[in-house]
Amino acid sequence: MHAFRLRVCLSAIIMIMALAACGSTTLSKVPEIGVSHSINANAISTARPVEKVDSAMDPVRLIIPTIGINAPVESVGTQPNADLATPTKNPWVDVGWYNLGPKPGERGSAVIDGHLDRPGGFPAVFWYLRDLQVGDEVLVRSNSGKTLRFQVTRIAFYAPQDAPIQDIFGNWGGTYLNLITCAGDWIPSQHQTNLRLVVYTSLVVK
Repeated sequence: MHAFRLRVCLSAIIMIMALAACGSTTLSKVPEIGVSHSINANAISTARPVEKVDSAMDPVRLIIPTIGINAPVESVGTQPNADLATPTKNPWVDVGWYNLGPKPGERGSAVIDGHLDRPGGFPAVFWYLRDLQVGDEVLVRSNSGKTLRFQVTRIAFYAPQDAPIQDIFGNWGGTYLNLITCAGDWIPSQHQTNLRLVVYTSLVVK
């Protein structure tokens, strides 16, 4: 969900992620780190449950050629406070697939999050996510070795309380993959940034 130069705040993908404005923003870099992107699991639960029986479809790598991303994918759920969890094995390098929703390639809205930056303000895996443009390619490699191709269809910035949860997590009208990270300015009192960046993509069927 930026013209970001900020904090690592993806955990707020729980939709306190109030996405509220698609566009470019100017951010200021901050020395401290925040790990809260706000997206509430209660809101996420509005998505239709998906039965996962084929582990061969589990995503293991996210590749975005235009911005140089080739990242391992960790399976993540939610934190005790219901916020979307973020990667734990290699938090600044890996991305996290929300395992309570669809897998990339399944019908519905699969979601992958990642940190914007790391302590000290240094870039993390999704630092350049803001540079994506409509039409860019996003690849997901599954456990079976199969590679799925998605194409960016929309890029939006939201304020943590206006995020369209249903659109991000519960759109069953097609096969989607939505990427989320922090954006905007760092708010010390809230330990998070004031925006979330969401990159919407759709499966390309050959």
